[in-house]
Amino acid sequence: MSTPRFAALALAFFTALTAVMTWPQVAHMRDGVHDPGDPLMVTWVLAWVAHQLPRAPAHLFDANIFYPERNTLAYSETLVVPGAAAAPLHWAGVHPIVVYNLVFLSGFALSGAGVALLVRRLTGNVGAALVAGLVFAFAPYRIDHYAHLQLQQTQFIPLALWAFHRLMDRGRVRDGALVGACVAAQMLSCMYYGVFLVLYMAVVCGVMLIAAGSLPRQRLIALAAAALVVVAAMIPAGRAYLAARAVVGERGRQEVADGSARLRNYLAPPEVNAVYGVVFNRFTDPERRLFPGFAAIALAIVGLWPGSRHDARRARLAYALGLLLAFDVSLGFNGFVYRALYDYFLPFRALRIPARMGIMVSFSLAVLGGYGAARLAARARTPRARHAVLAAIGALILIESASKPLPLWRPPDGPPPAYAAIERDRGDSPTAVLFEFPTGHMEDPEYLYYSVFHWQSLVNGYSGFFPPSYQRVVRAVADFPDGASFDVIKSHGARYLVIHGEWLYGERYATLIPQLDRRPDLTLVTRVPSTREDHHSEISVYRINYR
Repeated sequence: MSTPRFAALALAFFTALTAVMTWPQVAHMRDGVHDPGDPLMVTWVLAWVAHQLPRAPAHLFDANIFYPERNTLAYSETLVVPGAAAAPLHWAGVHPIVVYNLVFLSGFALSGAGVALLVRRLTGNVGAALVAGLVFAFAPYRIDHYAHLQLQQTQFIPLALWAFHRLMDRGRVRDGALVGACVAAQMLSCMYYGVFLVLYMAVVCGVMLIAAGSLPRQRLIALAAAALVVVAAMIPAGRAYLAARAVVGERGRQEVADGSARLRNYLAPPEVNAVYGVVFNRFTDPERRLFPGFAAIALAIVGLWPGSRHDARRARLAYALGLLLAFDVSLGFNGFVYRALYDYFLPFRALRIPARMGIMVSFSLAVLGGYGAARLAARARTPRARHAVLAAIGALILIESASKPLPLWRPPDGPPPAYAAIERDRGDSPTAVLFEFPTGHMEDPEYLYYSVFHWQSLVNGYSGFFPPSYQRVVRAVADFPDGASFDVIKSHGARYLVIHGEWLYGERYATLIPQLDRRPDLTLVTRVPSTREDHHSEISVYRINYR
């Protein structure tokens, strides 16, 4: 079977399984996300990339949040590659929530197909390759991060290693360029995993290069091409991240320590895991549910068992060392390596949760498990028996990874009509600056989501980092609408004030509105009902008048 045909069949296989393993998500592509936090923020990120690329790509990282700060897209995962890939859907008018869910689910399917492609190249066994893909595509870790689309974007991890093996076999410059493109694409899909991938490949690929002995000149040129592609592709993002770091700083040691895994966390599945969720609940810590599945561990042990041809032993040793590295790095400050990485390598100071290196543990187990599945299948005497063995192993992996159906939250179908009133009031003037109240809590992701439909600049924002200027705004409006709060709002150049009654509970909205109506520096633009189904109130929009 040709490689393109296998890749297409593997992708179809994992797409179908993704629909089953994440049910009922596929039945709610337009009206269901995990929660009203990160999914709405990421919906905005994907839409921003599609909005900005054809208009002002040089200002891609100057997103419309935390106005007037620059490089605000780099305060969290930029998702440049998934955003660019999904941009045609936005341009065709597909609803932003549908685009979000398509990108979200594609992370499962593409990751499984990528591992299958890699393991097929390593073992030559199609069935074992598909089994290995199951380990990675449906690792229980993924369900624990169901709200984090960016942490499902692992498809370029196996593709980078697959391209590296092609480079080792052929030594072509274009294979080196493909390695570099895959590494850069992973960084621009999820910077966490991109940083982890570079470290992982330094060990795994380094071992294979050393084991290969002397390197032909052509192979060295191919490796140089890979490095050149990564550097060239990452220059714009690197500049944006460094500029953002100068504003928001880096992760403190205590934050990193809190996000470091412990050995016990590798026995912690998501609480919704259908088999082990209740049994192993005592090992659970937030953001550190790293259980990879007993079947995956057993398969990897079989794969590491002595034997097989020399080149396979070298590859297995390399991935075994990668497994050890990934496990130790996931322990963060509880391990051996991470303190040095934090002290001497700048990118690691931006990472809050070393435990996320657990995804590379699952990847290593998947590759080694592919060797194990191939070995077990080879012991069967007939083709039918081989298929039965592999099918049984695959079923066991899926059972261990299965989750109870996750509850989904229904996002607003579109923006309230208040924003259309701003458009009408603004006329032909340039993009306006909005300040939305209340702010500083879980309402901010919804404001980002609404901005997908109007693209005005927001003083508000929601991201992995919050700039000091916005933190000052949040503190200043604690006593809104006093004079100090208006001084800060005006200092940010806000032209419109949007008061969301659906987020103001009790009598707060009723007492606030008369105070605002009496202010001479505010002109009421509109007052309309909120469109939120779970809230019953109204939204008031004021134009801020500057003397």
